[in-house]
Order: sequence, then structure tokens, then C-alpha cells
Amino acid sequence: MNTLLQKQYLLVQSSRDVVLSFIDTRVGNDLNTPVPAFNNQPIRYFLVHNADCYFHWLAYFGMKQPAKLINSEDFTNVDLIRQLYTRADDIAAAFLESFKDKMEVPVEGHHNRAGLVSATPLQLFTHVTTHEFHHKGQIMTMCRMLGYIPPDTDAIRF
Repeated sequence: MNTLLQKQYLLVQSSRDVVLSFIDTRVGNDLNTPVPAFNNQPIRYFLVHNADCYFHWLAYFGMKQPAKLINSEDFTNVDLIRQLYTRADDIAAAFLESFKDKMEVPVEGHHNRAGLVSATPLQLFTHVTTHEFHHKGQIMTMCRMLGYIPPDTDAIRF
């Protein structure tokens, strides 16, 4: 199963690269422009939030690494955001390696809003990748609201 999840994650990374390249080359500084329909959050906020989700669920919850706070205001350009995702990629790789033979064995821990949570590594990995795609759709909508026509960012692009 680990090999399959690694291949799946390559598709996630490929889609993410389309998003980041588009924002870098077309959206530019509007990365930091608040979008009223999204609670006045900028695109940057959701990109950083996605990466932070990998840290929170895979590193802190799953692998029990010490938590570190991330502030979206520290990531004001695509280069900095790419560096953040490089760290998220490293966490995803370490997570898959750490749980390669126990993807169905529940991990327990405390969540700040839900209390005690029990989830399998497969559930955690599925959560972070689907979470990223959910917000990717919102990010593309935000780009459109700011006047940019987004590219096809799905895992299968036509």
C-alpha cells in the first residue's frame, strides 16, 4: 500500500505545482490581497493552511513530533510557500515510511477542538490530501474573483 500512496502523493504534488506556478507567474502580489467572499483572507492564507495541515496531522498528531506554530503572514511570496511545502513533502515521506506496515493501526491523540481522536494513518493521509484539494478549489475560485482565469489543476489535466 505504501508504494501506491507514494504514487498518489506524486499526483498531489504535481497538481500543487500547477497551482503554485500559476500564482507565481500570473497572480503575483495578489497572493496577499484579501478576498471578501473568503472572510477577507488572501490566497496565501489557504496555501499556508494546507501545508500546516500536513504538519498538524502527520507530524504532530501521527508521529508525535513537537508542534510548531506557523503564521501565514510569514509566507508572503511563492518562493517562501514552496519552501514550506518542501517541508510538508518531507513530513509526508517520513509519515509514509514510519507507518508503511501499519497503515490500518489506529493512532490516538488529542485534538484541540475534538478532544481524544483515534484515526488510522491511512485516514490521516487521506484527510490531508483531500483537505488540500478542497482548499485548492477555493484558491482557484479566489483567483477567478481577483480577475485571473485559473488553469486546470486536477490530478488528471486535459
